[in-house]
Amino acid sequence: MQTKKSILVYDGNCSFCTRLAKSIREKTNDKIAIVSYHQLSKAELEFLHKQLTNELCAGEVQFIEEGNRYPGFFAVRQILWKMDKYKYLAILLYLPLIPFLGMATMFLLKRFRSKL
Repeated sequence: MQTKKSILVYDGNCSFCTRLAKSIREKTNDKIAIVSYHQLSKAELEFLHKQLTNELCAGEVQFIEEGNRYPGFFAVRQILWKMDKYKYLAILLYLPLIPFLGMATMFLLKRFRSKL
Protein backbone atom coordinates (compact mmCIF):
# COMPACT_ATOMS: atom_id res chain seq x y z
CA MET A 1 0.00 0.00 0.00
CA GLN A 2 1.14 3.56 -0.73
CA THR A 3 2.44 5.59 2.20
CA LYS A 4 2.57 9.07 0.67
CA LYS A 5 0.15 11.68 2.00
CA SER A 6 -1.21 12.49 -1.47
CA ILE A 7 -2.66 9.70 -3.61
CA LEU A 8 -4.31 9.90 -7.02
CA VAL A 9 -6.59 6.98 -7.85
CA TYR A 10 -7.38 6.71 -11.57
CA ASP A 11 -8.61 4.24 -14.18
CA GLY A 12 -5.55 2.32 -15.32
CA ASN A 13 -7.37 0.69 -18.24
CA CYS A 14 -7.94 3.98 -20.09
CA SER A 15 -5.01 5.08 -22.28
CA PHE A 16 -5.99 8.76 -21.92
CA CYS A 17 -6.02 8.47 -18.12
CA THR A 18 -2.74 6.55 -18.11
CA ARG A 19 -1.01 9.24 -20.20
CA LEU A 20 -2.29 11.94 -17.86
CA ALA A 21 -1.19 10.00 -14.78
CA LYS A 22 2.31 9.61 -16.22
CA SER A 23 2.45 13.32 -16.98
CA ILE A 24 1.27 14.20 -13.47
CA ARG A 25 3.91 11.91 -11.96
CA GLU A 26 6.64 13.67 -13.94
CA LYS A 27 5.39 17.21 -13.30
CA THR A 28 4.94 16.71 -9.56
CA ASN A 29 8.35 15.09 -9.06
CA ASP A 30 6.73 12.04 -7.43
CA LYS A 31 5.05 14.13 -4.70
CA ILE A 32 1.86 12.20 -5.43
CA ALA A 33 1.44 8.44 -5.31
CA ILE A 34 -0.51 7.42 -8.40
CA VAL A 35 -2.35 4.11 -8.49
CA SER A 36 -4.94 2.47 -10.70
CA TYR A 37 -8.07 1.47 -8.82
CA HIS A 38 -7.98 -1.83 -10.73
CA GLN A 39 -4.87 -2.77 -8.73
CA LEU A 40 -6.59 -2.23 -5.40
CA SER A 41 -8.96 -4.48 -3.52
CA LYS A 42 -12.17 -3.19 -1.97
CA ALA A 43 -10.47 -3.17 1.43
CA GLU A 44 -7.47 -1.22 0.10
CA LEU A 45 -9.75 1.38 -1.47
CA GLU A 46 -11.61 1.71 1.81
CA PHE A 47 -8.27 2.05 3.62
CA LEU A 48 -7.35 5.00 1.40
CA HIS A 49 -10.69 6.67 2.12
CA LYS A 50 -13.86 5.26 3.62
CA GLN A 51 -16.02 6.53 0.71
CA LEU A 52 -13.97 5.01 -2.11
CA THR A 53 -15.56 2.24 -4.15
CA ASN A 54 -14.82 0.71 -7.55
CA GLU A 55 -17.92 2.39 -8.98
CA LEU A 56 -16.85 5.81 -7.71
CA CYS A 57 -13.32 5.39 -9.05
CA ALA A 58 -14.60 4.17 -12.43
CA GLY A 59 -16.57 7.38 -12.78
CA GLU A 60 -13.78 9.90 -12.19
CA VAL A 61 -10.34 10.38 -10.73
CA GLN A 62 -10.11 10.58 -6.96
CA PHE A 63 -7.41 12.52 -5.14
CA ILE A 64 -6.85 11.71 -1.49
CA GLU A 65 -4.83 14.12 0.61
CA GLU A 66 -4.56 14.10 4.40
CA GLY A 67 -7.83 12.20 4.73
CA ASN A 68 -9.78 14.46 2.35
CA ARG A 69 -11.24 13.15 -0.91
CA TYR A 70 -11.36 15.36 -4.00
CA PRO A 71 -13.21 13.94 -7.04
CA GLY A 72 -12.86 14.96 -10.70
CA PHE A 73 -12.43 18.70 -11.25
CA PHE A 74 -11.64 19.27 -7.58
CA ALA A 75 -8.89 16.65 -7.82
CA VAL A 76 -7.35 18.47 -10.78
CA ARG A 77 -7.52 21.74 -8.87
CA GLN A 78 -5.68 20.23 -5.88
CA ILE A 79 -3.09 18.49 -8.07
CA LEU A 80 -2.20 21.74 -9.83
CA TRP A 81 -0.98 23.13 -6.48
CA LYS A 82 1.64 20.36 -6.46
CA MET A 83 3.01 21.26 -9.91
CA ASP A 84 5.67 23.95 -9.69
CA LYS A 85 5.03 25.40 -13.16
CA TYR A 86 1.23 25.21 -12.98
CA LYS A 87 0.38 26.06 -9.39
CA TYR A 88 -0.47 29.66 -10.23
CA LEU A 89 -3.02 28.40 -12.73
CA ALA A 90 -4.82 26.72 -9.83
CA ILE A 91 -5.82 30.16 -8.50
CA LEU A 92 -7.89 30.73 -11.63
CA LEU A 93 -9.88 27.56 -10.96
CA TYR A 94 -11.38 29.23 -7.86
CA LEU A 95 -12.94 32.11 -9.82
CA PRO A 96 -16.75 32.31 -9.95
CA LEU A 97 -18.41 29.90 -12.41
CA ILE A 98 -15.12 28.14 -13.23
CA PRO A 99 -15.97 25.10 -11.05
CA PHE A 100 -19.19 24.63 -13.05
CA LEU A 101 -17.27 24.81 -16.33
CA GLY A 102 -14.62 22.49 -14.90
CA MET A 103 -17.19 19.93 -13.81
CA ALA A 104 -18.84 20.07 -17.24
CA THR A 105 -15.44 19.57 -18.89
CA MET A 106 -14.70 16.60 -16.65
CA PHE A 107 -18.12 15.12 -17.50
CA LEU A 108 -17.34 15.40 -21.22
CA LEU A 109 -13.85 13.96 -20.74
CA LYS A 110 -15.29 11.04 -18.80
CA ARG A 111 -17.83 10.38 -21.51
CA PHE A 112 -15.50 10.65 -24.50
CA ARG A 113 -12.13 9.64 -22.99
CA SER A 114 -11.98 6.39 -24.96
CA LYS A 115 -11.95 8.44 -28.17
CA LEU A 116 -9.08 10.69 -27.04
